Amino acid sequence: MITAETVYKKILEMPVKEREKLFVAIGRKGFEKDLFTHEEVFDDIRQEPFTIREAAEYFEVAEITVRRWVRDGILKYKKIGRNIVFDADVLKEFKRKR
Repeated sequence: MITAETVYKKILEMPVKEREKLFVAIGRKGFEKDLFTHEEVFDDIRQEPFTIREAAEYFEVAEITVRRWVRDGILKYKKIGRNIVFDADVLKEFKRKR
């Protein structure tokens, strides 16, 4: 069973920008109906990729550490133009394994 305490701990693990998006989504969608699915609440958050800065914040490490993980092939990434970005699910899995 998912508890409020578990959800709160997960929210604290999120980068600040993602927390902001979460609360905006809750503010927009939070009063439309009584019961929401997980997808309805979290879909907007999971769509946007994380930047190196956001990934470093999420892992609580320096940006250079994230860059090193990318360089060494330890952390999967995508490129959008010249920018390195990360899928949220990839970051969560990586954090769980470390």
